[in-house]
Amino acid sequence: MVYLIYGNQIPAIKNRLKRIIKERLDVIDEMTYVRYDGNNVNVQEAVDDANSLPLGYDHKLVALDNCYFLEKPKPRNKIESEQDYQKLKDFIAHPSDESDLVLIATTLSIDKNNEIIKLIEEKGQMVMIPDPDANSWVEGVKKYTRENLGMKIDNDAIYELANRTAGDVALLQNSAIKLSLYTDHVTFEDVVKMVARPLEENTFQIFNFLIQDKNDKALGLYRDLKVMNYEPVTLIGMLANQFRLLNEVSYLSKTGLDNDEIAKELKIKPIRVQILKKNVATVSEKAIKRALEDLFNLDLQIKSGQVDRFYAFELFLINFKRR
Repeated sequence: MVYLIYGNQIPAIKNRLKRIIKERLDVIDEMTYVRYDGNNVNVQEAVDDANSLPLGYDHKLVALDNCYFLEKPKPRNKIESEQDYQKLKDFIAHPSDESDLVLIATTLSIDKNNEIIKLIEEKGQMVMIPDPDANSWVEGVKKYTRENLGMKIDNDAIYELANRTAGDVALLQNSAIKLSLYTDHVTFEDVVKMVARPLEENTFQIFNFLIQDKNDKALGLYRDLKVMNYEPVTLIGMLANQFRLLNEVSYLSKTGLDNDEIAKELKIKPIRVQILKKNVATVSEKAIKRALEDLFNLDLQIKSGQVDRFYAFELFLINFKRR
């Protein structure tokens, strides 16, 4: 059986994977359960492992994390040219009775037109982990803090904590533990002091500063995030997504689509489209493509240890030009 688990909620993805492992394997050890990182390992290596059943065991499960090649838009990756996707398609089309392959994508933006995904829909099992809506998230935060952890927390603190964790289960868990260690009675002010605003919101603000030619403010905000131990590689990926989105809005605008149509196509809010369209007028297409190329190279250089990650990212922010 081939599974695809996808969504933004990493703890929920881990729990779903654990359920599959428990259902499919009688014995769980390093021989029957193998996990790979799709950012660094080719799909054919995972498929080959799934095809080789260890001696003395009846079943095996191979999990492939970070399946970037299923995302929409597909991010660039240093191993892309080495991928043998046909081997993966063949395995999905003719799955082994003795082994399972679990593909994991930590995003809700998967490419439904991708042949691999179409094959999984036909031959395997798709498992989507949805994000909670605003109302259910507030109730979830209230239940988790007061009932699960037994915290004494004010109502306005719950709403602010829900706002700052923005549907991120892992962030909620870490923030709640931090608050419970900080005080016995959590107030609104405690949440403001101890829990940072969502990283996506801060990354969007860095992006806006760059587009507005306020590189010094972008650098200042990054240094604030650095104090909170946010890694440049994470920011690079999120910032690249902002530039990709700007590029897509620019392209779709030229085709004559209005804000609502673009928002529907890109699955974002119309107000976001309106803001991005204003930014299109202030930054050149050449600058957008240059930024994407620079961010890709920067990510590659950092991961291969060629540059200091903090210094190199600061240089990108300082040197960014709108034209």
